[in-house]
Amino acid sequence: MQVSVELQSVRSLHRKIVPMLKQNLYHVFTLLVGLGLFACSSIDNAEPKSELEQRAQSGDIDAEYQLGRQYAASGLSQEPQAIYWLCRAAKEGHVPAQLELAMFYAEDAKTGDNTKGDGSRLSTWGNAYFWYTAAASQGSEKALTGRDDVAANMDEGEIMEVKRKATRWQQAVCVKP
Repeated sequence: MQVSVELQSVRSLHRKIVPMLKQNLYHVFTLLVGLGLFACSSIDNAEPKSELEQRAQSGDIDAEYQLGRQYAASGLSQEPQAIYWLCRAAKEGHVPAQLELAMFYAEDAKTGDNTKGDGSRLSTWGNAYFWYTAAASQGSEKALTGRDDVAANMDEGEIMEVKRKATRWQQAVCVKP
């Protein structure tokens, strides 16, 4: 008798839960398929790295910027390549590349990752300030805000040192990994 009651309870529970699970699984599946299609479409629209790299190596500033962004999207193992190509575009005056580099360095400084540049605290915050200043000198309002945020983490001596260097941002050295 007890087994019969438990079996009925299980069947009743099954009738209630299974439709809910099916409905939720349908939504989850739809979401995953949608995300997969979105990811595939963004990859399909990206220029293959080999073609983009050829253009970048020939000095195409926009290609340098796009290649840097592609490397940045590839993950941490590609970060040195991303910084190199963004730097090349940035030193040629490409404001979006300057902003991207500044944000790269600022994020690293905020998380305590001082492995960029010479590994010093000033290097990471200083690089962020440097590239924000370069973009700001070309009229970027976003760069002014970013530079102010970075400056709040630096002392006056650090800021003065970077300001002195920032007037010569076109002479920045981009180290190929």
